[in-house]
Amino acid sequence: MELIIGLGMLGLLSIVAITQGHLEREDDPRAGSLSILRAALLVLTAAVWLVFMAAAQPVAALLAFALLLIWLLQQIIGSTLGKSELAKKTAIRLDKAITVWAKLVSPIRLSAPELVEDYEQDLLESVEEFSEMIVREVMVPRVDLEVVSAEDTLEQALSVFIASGYSRLPVIGENVDDVVGVLYLKDVARVTHRDPSLLSSVTARQASRKPLFTPESKSLSALLQQMQVSRVQIAIVTDEYGGVAGIATVEDLIEELVGEITDEYDREDQDIELVDVDLFRVSPRVTLDELSEHCEIELDDEDVDTVGGLLIKAIGELPKGGEVVTILGLELTAERVDARRGRILSILVRKLESEND
Repeated sequence: MELIIGLGMLGLLSIVAITQGHLEREDDPRAGSLSILRAALLVLTAAVWLVFMAAAQPVAALLAFALLLIWLLQQIIGSTLGKSELAKKTAIRLDKAITVWAKLVSPIRLSAPELVEDYEQDLLESVEEFSEMIVREVMVPRVDLEVVSAEDTLEQALSVFIASGYSRLPVIGENVDDVVGVLYLKDVARVTHRDPSLLSSVTARQASRKPLFTPESKSLSALLQQMQVSRVQIAIVTDEYGGVAGIATVEDLIEELVGEITDEYDREDQDIELVDVDLFRVSPRVTLDELSEHCEIELDDEDVDTVGGLLIKAIGELPKGGEVVTILGLELTAERVDARRGRILSILVRKLESEND
C-alpha cells in the first residue's frame, strides 16, 4: 500500500513540477503557487503513510527516506522536462486548474523578490560612485562660464540670459575670481513685470543673490546636502588658492545619479563623436572615465580628470593647434584651438593598437 501511494504521489508531483518549470520559463506569476501545491502534496504523502504504515521503527525510517527520494526525483524530473514540449502541452491542459489554484493560495503565498532591472542596477552603482566623487569632476570649468558684470544693467544681463539659455548666471566684479552674487532670470522677470523702466537703471549687483561657495575637493554628496539646506541651485567652485575654478548646479549633481538630463535649451553638441574606426572627435571637457567607455581602454591619471587636461599635460603647455602627442595608449591631436582665449575647442583621439593585439 505504501509503495502504491508513493509511486502515485511521485507521478502527480512530477506533473506539477514539469508544469511549474514551464511557467517559470514563461515568467508566469502563477508558477510560485505550484510550489505551495508541491509542498502540500509531500505533506499529504507523509500524513497518509503515518496512517497506513506499520509501527515498526525500521519501516518508519524507510518511508522517511522514501519521502526524501520522492522529493528529489520530482525535482529532477521537473527541471529536466520543464523545457520540453511536453511541459508546454501539460501547462495548456491544466491552465484553468492552475489559475483557480493560484487565486486560492494567493492570500497565503509569500511574494518572491523582484529581479533588479538594468536601469535600477545602474542607479545603485551610480549611488555608490556618487559618494566617492568630488565637485571638480562634475563642475562647469572656469573657461566655459557665462557671467554678467556687476555694473551691467538688467537689460544687458537679459541679453546674456537669452543668448546663453541659462536661468542663473554668476555676477562678477573686477574679474572672474571676484564673484559678488548670482543673478536669477526669474528675478529679472519679476523686476520687468513690476516696472519695465527699472531694466535700464537697476544693476546686476543690486538684483543678485548671495552666492554659495564650495571647494572643488568637496564630495558631491556633501555639496548636494548643503545646497538642499541652503535652498540654492548653483554653487561657485573655488580652487585651493581661493580663485574661481567653475560652477556646479544641482542638475550637474543629479545627472551623476540618473544620467544626462536635457531640456529644450540644452545644446545638441556631441561630446564624443565617432569620426572613423578607433578615431573620435572629443570635447576637452570629456572625462577620462567617459572616454574609457568609448575606447574600451583603461585610462587613469592622478594629475588630470579630462581629455583636455591630459593633452596639456602631455604637451607641457597650452596647445596652439595641430600638436600630436601619444599618452596612455592614445594619440591626441589638438584639432581646434582658440589661441586668443587660450581654449581648446576639440581634440582628435585615436586608440593605438597594443602590443598584445
